[in-house]
Amino acid sequence: MFTTRRGLLIGAAVLTAAGCTGQTGQITTADADLTAALRTARALAQGAEALGYNEIAEDHRTHAATLERLLRPNAIAEDETAAPADAAALADAETAGSAEAAEACMTTESDYAVLFGEIAASRAAHAAVIA
Repeated sequence: MFTTRRGLLIGAAVLTAAGCTGQTGQITTADADLTAALRTARALAQGAEALGYNEIAEDHRTHAATLERLLRPNAIAEDETAAPADAAALADAETAGSAEAAEACMTTESDYAVLFGEIAASRAAHAAVIA
């Protein structure tokens, strides 16, 4: 059985998020990095879907679902965002989202650095594909 790089990264992120350390679980209170990543994932999903990049939109929806699970029981309302006008604007938004997630990866004080790194890599790859 062959494992893809994406599968490996998602698996690592899930294990990190699950906290396989033997410590008891705790509910995540409001985490600014997770909340920002969630809002960006939702906006990028809407933009990608509006321009017909359905596989990219699905990647963002998967990230959003993971982030929503981590933020439970906190509910983050969905923001209405304007869809990018064209592929270049979406690529720019993907690049900005990647930089945001990379910054969160490097500066977070939570246990989610691997997750932010995976999200940053995914968004950078999306920007390269779209451009």
